[in-house]
Amino acid sequence: MPATKKTTKKKKVKNDSFFDKAGNVLKVIWSYISTGRDYFWKGVRFTLATGIFLIVVFNIIGAAISPLWNTEDKIDPVGKVVVFSPNGVVVDQPPTPAPTEWYSELDTLGFNSQQQPIFYPYQDMLDFFEDFKNDDRVSAMIFDPTGLGVSIVYALPIAKKIKEAVDAGKEVIIRTDFMVSTDYLLASAGSEISTPTYSIIDIQGFGGARQYLKNFFEKFLITPRIYAAGDFKTGPESFLRDSMSEEAKENLAFYEPLWNKWKNFVMENRNVDMQWVADESFKDLINGKTTTKKAGLDWGLVDFVEEDDEFDSRMIEKFGASKDDEDELNLIYYRPYLASFDDELPSKSKNEIKVVTVEGTIMGGDVVFGQAGSKGVVAMLKDAHEDEDTKAIVLRVNSPGGSVVDSDYMRWEIEKAQDKGIPVIVSMGTLAASGGYWISSLADKIYAEADTITGSIGVYGTLFSFEKIYDWMGINYDGYSTTKYGAFDFTAMDWPEEFSAAFKAGIDQIYVDFTTQTSIDRNIPIEKVREIARGKVYSGEMALEIGLVDEIGTLHDAVEFAALEAELEDYKIDYVTPPAAAPVNPFEIPSLIKSYFEKETGFNLENRNMYNNIKIYCLECDAVN
Repeated sequence: MPATKKTTKKKKVKNDSFFDKAGNVLKVIWSYISTGRDYFWKGVRFTLATGIFLIVVFNIIGAAISPLWNTEDKIDPVGKVVVFSPNGVVVDQPPTPAPTEWYSELDTLGFNSQQQPIFYPYQDMLDFFEDFKNDDRVSAMIFDPTGLGVSIVYALPIAKKIKEAVDAGKEVIIRTDFMVSTDYLLASAGSEISTPTYSIIDIQGFGGARQYLKNFFEKFLITPRIYAAGDFKTGPESFLRDSMSEEAKENLAFYEPLWNKWKNFVMENRNVDMQWVADESFKDLINGKTTTKKAGLDWGLVDFVEEDDEFDSRMIEKFGASKDDEDELNLIYYRPYLASFDDELPSKSKNEIKVVTVEGTIMGGDVVFGQAGSKGVVAMLKDAHEDEDTKAIVLRVNSPGGSVVDSDYMRWEIEKAQDKGIPVIVSMGTLAASGGYWISSLADKIYAEADTITGSIGVYGTLFSFEKIYDWMGINYDGYSTTKYGAFDFTAMDWPEEFSAAFKAGIDQIYVDFTTQTSIDRNIPIEKVREIARGKVYSGEMALEIGLVDEIGTLHDAVEFAALEAELEDYKIDYVTPPAAAPVNPFEIPSLIKSYFEKETGFNLENRNMYNNIKIYCLECDAVN
């Protein structure tokens, strides 16, 4: 038997290394992560799908059963008292608000810098009181004018509309606890004026004080480089003097005719002499002839002095109580009252008259409250003249002027419209001065309101240098350049006489351009333009006499003439909406400070283009708004 060979099978021993063990652990961990990831995304997809499904379901259910709780959109105003307590500003056209940013929600931290006032369009305000006058459904209004910010030019036409309603048999009850001159003008048109015991009526007329900075600049070693073309371009004198010049006082004479109109209006309605109240009435308080509590009644300024409870009771007794509560007045507030009117059917005409508003100081950038940014206005004008349905453009100007560069951008865009054969008619609002007139003069026709402030044909430049500060700190500027002024820093070094003369020559040349273009645009001999220019400011009625405007009229008048000029039998009016402004970042504090400095002084700290520091702006007109 053959011998068998015994074989021995060796057992293989697995000796894993540290890295193998670590790899196995990572595999296990990854398996858990990938499994969790898969379930996570399944959950996300399920949640989204469920959410979308529920939204659709709830919308369908809501649409089906909403009639069960929906009430009438319009409140019936018949027999009710209209209550109007505005709290905002009157403008020609509200700006388009900037997009909402995340930090705008941080109200508690004070970051909501984009908050805008409530806007009341001027034409809408006139139409509101006209509609109230003609509305047979209501017979009375309680009006508090205190919260309405309105320019001194627009206040009188609004007051006249209130007076027309009263003369037509409506009652307009004024109830307020504080009135300045503008508020009292509006109140004087009402049927009666009621105030509480502790109320103030502060009539100060037009004008006011302004800062004169000559001594300030000297103390802080700042050198103002101010150059003006036009004897009466006195606005920038506050940088160079410590008191008002006689020329500046003479240039404010446009206030007098409007102030006289205000006084006459109040005298006719209330038999109150506003001049005496402003200048002499305090003597009655000093000699004990009356007291602060009784003065309003004694001087005829008001009809009733009563507290809120007394006033409310008297109104309920006079006009009736609410059906739901006998202690509440039967009233309807301003906005529900507006909503009660039937909407006008839009015109089906393809002929459009575009209204483009230039409102505020002319600067670069966007259109925002108080600023007619050239970027936004140019876009509005382009939108108007590039629309094939546009048959005419009405430019509503309410601006004291501003940057010469940005004014010219607007003017060029107006010329493009005219080159296409589109008539451009200007309607001047509160202000159309300096740069506001620069963009207006080339229009086919200019309408101004009777008390529009216009003219101020002049130019000035505002630059500042700080060489005295650097000298005080021991800092010397020096350098090398292959040219004469290549190493010259006009903000940090003293100005050579010839450099100063060259800058002034640029100002003078722009003034020549301004007067020359006015002469051509308005067909006025250049000699006469030079006589009426010189930075002088005029009312609309004065401007009509000297040929700076063609006719006294409203925006409606300008639109009607535009239709006539374009030979339109039917048309519709389209107010071009300003493009939305870019949001303001409240965290950019340095840029906000620079922006404020530029607005207050007209000087851009960073812009090396001197033309951007040359202004056609009516500083004398600041108080008008």
